[in-house]
Amino acid sequence: MNIKTCEIKDLDQLVPAFDSYRQRYKQPSEPQKIEQFLRQMLDQETSVILLSYEGDELTGFAQLYPSYSSIGLAPIWTLNDFYVFGGTGRKQTAEALLNAAKDLCEETNAIRIEVTTRKENHRLHKIYREFGFEKDFKYDYYFLRIDEQDIASKMLK
Repeated sequence: MNIKTCEIKDLDQLVPAFDSYRQRYKQPSEPQKIEQFLRQMLDQETSVILLSYEGDELTGFAQLYPSYSSIGLAPIWTLNDFYVFGGTGRKQTAEALLNAAKDLCEETNAIRIEVTTRKENHRLHKIYREFGFEKDFKYDYYFLRIDEQDIASKMLK
């Protein structure tokens, strides 16, 4: 298994996988929009996308966005997209992607990785707990819906 940071040349493989990932969350298939979105993220360096491979086969990805902790006076990373879909060892692939995300945090002197996932996604909860993520019981998550018609926003409630 190999983990690498996504580059523009990897979009041909990533776009169909990302489209499949979004469809799991009831989003329409939009390969052109996905390609534009991911290309912008990479061009502007506003996210880091980690790719897992078994040989030449793409088996998963994780997309992280940089943020900051004013209280901690340090960077943090938000794990926004995490999808393992192939390979012989899905658990090993998930762990390798999470280890690469942790390495990214250490390289950038970040103090933590934050992630949210749907309450009913028990498999992913288990993966996060086993990796060492802690559930937050002190803070509530709130959001302000800007585009009432946006399909992705509607899934938040």
